[in-house]
Amino acid sequence: MSDARNAIFAKIKAADAKRGNASPAAAKARLETPPPQLVPAMGKPAAADALDLFIAKAIELGCTVADCPSFDDVPAKVTAYLNEQDSPLQVMLPMDEDLSSLNWLQAGLTVSAETSRQALDGNTSVTRAIAGVAETGAVAVTSGAKYPVSLGLLPDRHIFVLKVDEITGGYEDVWRLARNAKDNQGVARAVNLIGGPSRTGDIEATLVMGAHGPRTVHIVLIGPTS
Repeated sequence: MSDARNAIFAKIKAADAKRGNASPAAAKARLETPPPQLVPAMGKPAAADALDLFIAKAIELGCTVADCPSFDDVPAKVTAYLNEQDSPLQVMLPMDEDLSSLNWLQAGLTVSAETSRQALDGNTSVTRAIAGVAETGAVAVTSGAKYPVSLGLLPDRHIFVLKVDEITGGYEDVWRLARNAKDNQGVARAVNLIGGPSRTGDIEATLVMGAHGPRTVHIVLIGPTS
């Protein structure tokens, strides 16, 4: 090993020892209880402003947003949206009790839990988000039984159900929520941040919607919005 390489490793070890984080136990503790992160001012809007900021940013990203008094009203909101879109009244749902327990049939919707490409392609998915980010208007979801990633990529229309009190200031809050969003397999394997419909302008600067995912993203916000 060269002297330069030895010198680099010596400096790394010295720095780790100085911070007291060199032991496996210390590293495990740090992962389980991460220290507070530095958050820029734009990620810390006043609580009274976070909701309005999230809605404004989400619309800038190309999303549509609908307010909804309660979970029980979600199917009716979805029906109204699909009628506006002149789309089939059929939705694809994950194995999520919040959603599967709702009375979709009464709202005139047929429901499927299929996740194959053939079933999802061109259809509409409805999923639960773990957070909405006021800083950017993005929506966060964690992969798992409640959110197969295919539900966010293959359908033409993706509808998120999000509670008003799940809106966070910045992304740093999302990581904390993602650590807590465990299913029976532990922490989620992936966190997806969706900033509006899928699009690209790579070819002749022509905007094409639905390039790698849904053409439309609709957010149903549960709770008081004014």
